[in-house]
Amino acid sequence: MYSTSIKQNRCRVECIIVAEDIAVENFVVDTGAMYTCCNYLLVNDKLDETSLKDCETNCIGGLIEGDKVRFYKYALKQFTIGNIDLGEQSIWITFDQRVTDIILGMDILRQIMMIINPYNQQVHFCRNYIDYRTNFEPLLCEYN
Repeated sequence: MYSTSIKQNRCRVECIIVAEDIAVENFVVDTGAMYTCCNYLLVNDKLDETSLKDCETNCIGGLIEGDKVRFYKYALKQFTIGNIDLGEQSIWITFDQRVTDIILGMDILRQIMMIINPYNQQVHFCRNYIDYRTNFEPLLCEYN
């Protein structure tokens, strides 16, 4: 289980991404976002758009004042939320410098359990039901 706080109505989670290098960044949890996305500099600052010409692309709107932004599907060797290793994952990267947010979207979030506790403003992430039963259910006893 991994837990973090809600601050200023935003939830940020520390994630480890492994591509050519290893990066540790705070992603903004966005349950309204379909895709996990960021600027290419986060995953590999040596990339250029021509090297991704064979990758799947997607134009996503709403990030920059309604403008659509071109994203490329990029395979990672590993994606970890806190201490929850999700193994190989694909995220969406862009070369558009206007994109500065690092978004953790539903494409990855739907693979884990996420519990929001309004009493202590904590968000708990569990890998699966066993992780939930082992780590989260004892916490519920504290509130009863």
